[in-house]
Amino acid sequence: MKEFMLIFRSNVQSEEAFAQASPEEMQAEMAKWNHWMGDLAGQGKLVGGEPLFPEGKVLRGTSQKITDGAFIEGKEIVGGYLLIKATDLEEAVELSKGCPTLATDDGTVEVREVMKLQG
Repeated sequence: MKEFMLIFRSNVQSEEAFAQASPEEMQAEMAKWNHWMGDLAGQGKLVGGEPLFPEGKVLRGTSQKITDGAFIEGKEIVGGYLLIKATDLEEAVELSKGCPTLATDDGTVEVREVMKLQG
């Protein structure tokens, strides 16, 4: 089995809307994530993962200029990640299709194989 990282992105407005959601709405959203991740765990495919705070710093290039925000083009935010096990990229993509991030038009899941370094 190979490991794949699933990187969850949405737009900044979606993240702000979630932060202002009622406790009931937050609980319902978390239930969707728990169900999906529970299914992955039940299949022995879940390695781990965590949500990320929206705030951060970005260092760029040789100048190591530091800017606020962890945003891509100022409109997308990485909300979290999971590590999963799959036989290949196609299976990892199939496992990703149940992700609650994909319930909105702007949500994306980037699926990347983890490169194991020899050493």
